[in-house]
Amino acid sequence: MAKKTVKIDTTPAEVLRKGWLAYLGLYGAAYERVKPLTAKAGDAFEGLVAKGETVETGAQELAGGVRARAQGFYGDGVARVRSVMPKLGGGRARVDELEAEVAALNKKIASLTKKPAAKRKAKARAKAA
Repeated sequence: MAKKTVKIDTTPAEVLRKGWLAYLGLYGAAYERVKPLTAKAGDAFEGLVAKGETVETGAQELAGGVRARAQGFYGDGVARVRSVMPKLGGGRARVDELEAEVAALNKKIASLTKKPAAKRKAKARAKAA
C-alpha cells in the first residue's frame, strides 16, 4: 500500500490569523451571552446601594437621638457627682486624711517589725563573743 501525502495550502501566518479570529469570535460570543446578565447585576447593585443609603440614614437618625438623650441625662453628671461627694463623708479631704492615716500605720508596722530583728542580732553577737 502506498502512502498518500497531504499537501497543505495554508501558511503558518494564515493558521495563526484563523486561530486569532476564532479566539475573538469566542470572546465576542461570551460577551454577548454575559451582556444581559451584567445589566441585571448592575441594576441589582444600584438597588442595594439605594437600600444601603436608606438604612444609613435611619441609623444616623437613631444614633443622633440616642446621643442627644445621653447628653441630656449624663451631660451634667460630673457636677452631680461632685455635689454628692461632700455628702458622702467629706469628699476628697476625707480621702486625703485616710491616706495619711494608712501611711502612718504602715510606718508604725515597719518600725515594729524591724526592732525584734535588731534585738535578735544583738543577742546573737553577745553569744558569739
